[in-house]
Amino acid sequence: MITRRRLIWLSLGGLLAGCLPSSQDAKGRTTIRYMAWGNPEQLQVERQIADEFEKTHPKLRIHLFMVPGSSYPDKLQLMLASRTAPDVMRVDHYLFPALVRKDYFLDLEPLIAAEPKGFVEDFVPTALEECRYKGKLHAMNVLFGGVQLYYNKKLFQDAGLPDPYELSQAKKWDWDAFLTAANALTKREGDRTVQFGSTFPSFPQWASVYWNRGGDVMNKELTKFTLADDPHAIEGLQDMADLRWKHHCAPTPADAALSAFTFESGKIAMHWGWAGETPRFRKNIKKFDWDITPVPTGPAGDATVLKGNQLVVNQHSAHPELAWEFVKYMTGPEAELLLGAKFRRCVPTRLSVQQHPQYLKSDKPPFHTDVFLETVRRGRTLPIDARYQEWSQEFNTATDALFNVGSTTVAQASQTATQRINKLLAGEEGF
Repeated sequence: MITRRRLIWLSLGGLLAGCLPSSQDAKGRTTIRYMAWGNPEQLQVERQIADEFEKTHPKLRIHLFMVPGSSYPDKLQLMLASRTAPDVMRVDHYLFPALVRKDYFLDLEPLIAAEPKGFVEDFVPTALEECRYKGKLHAMNVLFGGVQLYYNKKLFQDAGLPDPYELSQAKKWDWDAFLTAANALTKREGDRTVQFGSTFPSFPQWASVYWNRGGDVMNKELTKFTLADDPHAIEGLQDMADLRWKHHCAPTPADAALSAFTFESGKIAMHWGWAGETPRFRKNIKKFDWDITPVPTGPAGDATVLKGNQLVVNQHSAHPELAWEFVKYMTGPEAELLLGAKFRRCVPTRLSVQQHPQYLKSDKPPFHTDVFLETVRRGRTLPIDARYQEWSQEFNTATDALFNVGSTTVAQASQTATQRINKLLAGEEGF
């Protein structure tokens, strides 16, 4: 809930941070305002892309302003509702379906129709699907990619375990192999654990665990939560709960307090993460070799979670065609090579860039660049609709005692989550 004081602060912050109407500067350049969020490394990359864009578009200037990720959703919604939003914005897909239906974002189809023939065909179909509303593209996908496992090669070698990437190549990297490795790589001294086999990812990063058992938590129409009636989905939840509370090979919230166990520290052997975490690991890890491998398969499949962010043009932008030029550049081959190949910040959405030698070759970890592309091939999109924010929050609340405390059973947590979410979905929307 946004308080009155917070609304005022956000309004003033928006005016000071660049939501004034687009205008020309002293050099006669038209200013396009672009808002996004990210860490310092992401800031640097986006600034570099904006600089390169300005070199090839001398009559345009990009005013990039970044907002802390924790306050970004509130600020974005307030600026859109008050018609003070910038020309171009990056929107997390978790929010996009709820916002696009309010006509905040420009329909890009007329602008795309003016592009050369074959423009759309160069993009990964899944990346485009995330951007459609009522069958029309209202965004372009950026920071696209799937969930994979980062692993500490030295810990695997020291333990005499087979390399998980090689197991994956031999089609032997399933949940049992993952669990065997996670147990073997968990070390204890007395009653104290000093090294864990795996991180415990937050929902929905681990959705592949129940997908690959043949289960799901929502019906196809996204109108009913079905977890309690799906034995395979319940098996997936049991796998995750056991990882922490039965096998004790993933840290509890208390263990992980004060960042005592992180992948960078060398005290965790495997980390469930997005492609975008690569720049941070490259920067922070200096003492051991690491790489990536796909998430474990299951008896019913080899899926992984796949999603991106959406780059949108403000419906009320004074310069929609110029804003589109920037969106097109941000999702063009040059920027995608910079984001995907040089910084490994994401997987390219363009098929031509995915096969580019600069993208396929790597002179620093991770070297298994085929895994990034494998996440796209195996990728499965999440059941994100306009009410996702509401029901996913309810799911996390209902399963907190199971995953974070260990004080209830999977059956009880599944029943509780199903009852609460279906009651929520039957009621009035809260977003």
